[in-house]
Amino acid sequence: MHQVLITGATGFVGSALAASFLARGAGVTAISRNDPDGVRTLNAILSAAHGFELDISGAVKKHLRVIDIDFATLESTLSDEVLENITEVWHVAAEMSYSAHKLAQSFETNVGTTARLYQAVAQRACGCRRFYYVSTAYVAGLAGGPVREQLHAQSQMVNTYQVTKWSAEQSLRLLHERHKLPVSIFRPTVVVGHSHTGWTLRNGFGFYMFQDAVLAVARAGHKELALDLLPRIRPDLVPIDQLANDACSLTLRNDVGTEFEVFHSAGGIGVAIDELVKVWGEVARVKTRLGKPTTSLEQKFDRAIGPNRPFAMTEWQFDRSSLDAAIDRHSPVRPLSREQIRNLCQWYAGDVALEHARHAVEAG
Repeated sequence: MHQVLITGATGFVGSALAASFLARGAGVTAISRNDPDGVRTLNAILSAAHGFELDISGAVKKHLRVIDIDFATLESTLSDEVLENITEVWHVAAEMSYSAHKLAQSFETNVGTTARLYQAVAQRACGCRRFYYVSTAYVAGLAGGPVREQLHAQSQMVNTYQVTKWSAEQSLRLLHERHKLPVSIFRPTVVVGHSHTGWTLRNGFGFYMFQDAVLAVARAGHKELALDLLPRIRPDLVPIDQLANDACSLTLRNDVGTEFEVFHSAGGIGVAIDELVKVWGEVARVKTRLGKPTTSLEQKFDRAIGPNRPFAMTEWQFDRSSLDAAIDRHSPVRPLSREQIRNLCQWYAGDVALEHARHAVEAG
């Protein structure tokens, strides 16, 4: 039986992976911080299962354990008893900040903790077959164009999250040479909600930052909005259910090999920005168009989406042929349709999201 250790199981990707592994018959050891009774982690995993329409009630009782540890003292709080039966590790936990002011803190979390966890597993989890690290496809930088599944020697990067994820990949490559525990770098593109149910976390991160901002405009009573974006750019959106399927298929392979791997969990490019702008407007009931911000409200909106603007102004073609070969996938991934994206945004635009959006713009 597979026993998968997962960090970050209270987050969007981590909870989805935990629920999906449990549904596939694997055991899950969820490593958590500041959750001594495990309730917060359990609720996050159950919420993800509900969003995936999975019944994992029996599996949770039999095959889930939540371990509360202090990452500052990881080596001593992650016991041999926890590690002895682990067959795979999925390191999902990360500092998500874009801020340059948090570079040192992000580096310690995204690079330092990753290296320390890898070394602990390599030295003490004798049955572990492979260490999977969730990075981001955007370590490729902002040049755009075709991107192969390989490490990047250099990239043009614009935020702390990119820089520290790139650095963690390089660190793991060096550690793999030293300790030999096989490593897979798993790089999602822009992660969005479940392609059928719409489920996601309403946290305003990534793609949903744009929908949040348009919802805030609607909440403020405005009916029109100009967005300063390029019309024909097509973002690569990967639904969380496809990402989870990619991850589970990789993990449950019979032969995981010994080499260092790099994979793109990409959803493909389909709907262009000009149509996405219309979708955000339709959902929020605001007349949206492409154009330079002229009103004070539009300028405020422009500042609100600033951190993710570069990623909506560049088009990448992420290769996923190595991933597809590894999981024995023969049919190409089908990008989300306009209607599917609209359904995702409509699910997101509940009362909670409207209130969150209002506070986000007020704070900006």
